[in-house]
Amino acid sequence: MVRPLCLMLLLGWLGSTSAQAALPPGFGRHPEDLRVKLVTFGPGQEAHQLFGHSALWLEDTRLGTDVLYSYGMTTHEGQGSALHFLVRHQPFWAARLSVAHTFATYQREDRSITAQELRLTPRARRRLLARLERDVSPEHRLYAYHPTDNNCATRVRDALDEALEGSLRAASTLPARFSWREHLRRHTRHHPVLGLLLLTWVNDVMDAPRTRWEEAFAPRELARLLDTASAPEGHGGFVLHRVDVSVSSATPVSDEEASASLLRGLFILGAAIAGGAVLLSVRRERAATPGVRIAFGLYTALFGLVSGAVGCVGLLLTRYSEHAALRGSESLLLFNPLALALVPLGIGVVFGSQRAERWTRTCVVGLTGCALLAVALKVLPAFGQDLREPLALMLVAHLGFGLAWGRTWHRTPGAAEGSASGRQQHVHPGATSR
Repeated sequence: MVRPLCLMLLLGWLGSTSAQAALPPGFGRHPEDLRVKLVTFGPGQEAHQLFGHSALWLEDTRLGTDVLYSYGMTTHEGQGSALHFLVRHQPFWAARLSVAHTFATYQREDRSITAQELRLTPRARRRLLARLERDVSPEHRLYAYHPTDNNCATRVRDALDEALEGSLRAASTLPARFSWREHLRRHTRHHPVLGLLLLTWVNDVMDAPRTRWEEAFAPRELARLLDTASAPEGHGGFVLHRVDVSVSSATPVSDEEASASLLRGLFILGAAIAGGAVLLSVRRERAATPGVRIAFGLYTALFGLVSGAVGCVGLLLTRYSEHAALRGSESLLLFNPLALALVPLGIGVVFGSQRAERWTRTCVVGLTGCALLAVALKVLPAFGQDLREPLALMLVAHLGFGLAWGRTWHRTPGAAEGSASGRQQHVHPGATSR
């Protein structure tokens, strides 16, 4: 299974990959004896486990047997790289699983398991079982995965709403607690590199106001929705009772604490990058030696390589991704694809090319201007994308490089280094007289 960055994503919410369990003969024949539970599996440590997972647990009390319906089945064999996962809608499928085997798998991974028994009429239970059996049938089980519109949680949500004849959706029209971006930020808080990349590549689709129905794309929010929504016909809430089947030993971190910590860390890293550029510029001004020039050129090339590569991936997603949220992010003004030009230019500086010096200076000024433009555009309503993480890191980094190269605007480093070399030869005239 592919496990690199972004096998997210986005949000991959994979379930157990166990073989499909057989439906016991006569299961659900008497719907009044069916117990229906929403099962929410907590997040894990791997990138594809960060959002957790949702499934439906159906128990026939007359037969004394149960099954678990999961929409989180997939395989990544033959589907290419993690980047391909971001570009295309990958095939997932629904399956009927063994409850005991699936729970044991999640418990071994130290992931929490919470079950909410749902208040459903016998008619709704019959309709739900029919929908689930249809969805796990060979002709209907495959679907095109989408991280927010068509995943394990939304398909469970839709199946319940169909069984309830639309009453769940009707009870979910209030504004969401968080935007999709805020959910992405919260769920990737323990993976700062992955979180920064995803928050950089996604656009303002993730910032739009949402309803609680749309917010239920996240498994924990679906569980919260059922906890708080009211069932029709005066039956109270949808949930009869809630049971923690398995509790994770992981220590939770508050969302506010994690978010503030990430922003502080990104700002400190950006300031360190900027400080390194300014320090090399000052050293070069005071001691114009080839060694300092080489270090300055390599440092500039490395900055261009990393920031430009992130921007190029964002540009590639803008052009080719089937996911609307990954097309046209304003963060490309901060992680600018044009920064890749600093790679050959920085190498030219290493070898003492004055033309490379001039073009590097021009390129850095342009990149700094783009970063400042990203800030200026925030005053316009059309540019409402949340750029907190990219800004915390890249704005101060660009300003540092702009200051560092701005200091060299009226200098001719090649000549200065040549004069320094000449002074060294004058001090030791005998070195070449033998």
